[in-house]
Amino acid sequence: MQTGERPAVIGALARAFYDDPLFSYFLPDPISQSKGLLSFMAAGVADAAPFDSIWVARTGGKLACAAVWLPPGTYPRGMRRDIMTNLRGIPSFVRSGRRLSGAVRLLSALDKAHHELAEPHYYLAILGTDPLFQRSGAGSATLRPVLERCDADGITAYLETQKEENIAYYARHAFEVIEKVDLDGVPNVWTLSRKPRPPAG
Repeated sequence: MQTGERPAVIGALARAFYDDPLFSYFLPDPISQSKGLLSFMAAGVADAAPFDSIWVARTGGKLACAAVWLPPGTYPRGMRRDIMTNLRGIPSFVRSGRRLSGAVRLLSALDKAHHELAEPHYYLAILGTDPLFQRSGAGSATLRPVLERCDADGITAYLETQKEENIAYYARHAFEVIEKVDLDGVPNVWTLSRKPRPPAG
């Protein structure tokens, strides 16, 4: 991500999640959902930006996709970063009403599942392609630099997805499902990891 690109990254990521099952569940009102997505993506980008591991793909001079990674040693975040991330992300769910408790339960379950991966790893916190550029290869282009680094350094990669159809996409990049997080009353989320590939030849 280049200097000055943060607003474009946040906008592209927010548009990419327009049909996301979690945000559609917790924020069914379209206006609240749009505002929530912007604040959620802004919080994630702000947290990852200091680690210089946000990768983007451009098509025709426009930002098509962004991958927000947290490098090894940067997750769990620690108390200060957790507080800052939560404060930035609060507007995402304040309009969830009675569904807010479900959001808290789900985030807690995902955090617990993530903590079970004790080895150093790259965490793909957010991946999103602007709908105008989906199926253009932009997603794979943003994943490639970090996955190649994982292979070179022998490091695992980890992510979560709330769309079951995404599992096949990530499988093409050698991710495998670890766990299906299935809580009563909220959409499912799958956790996936990718072991480093040995060097070719």
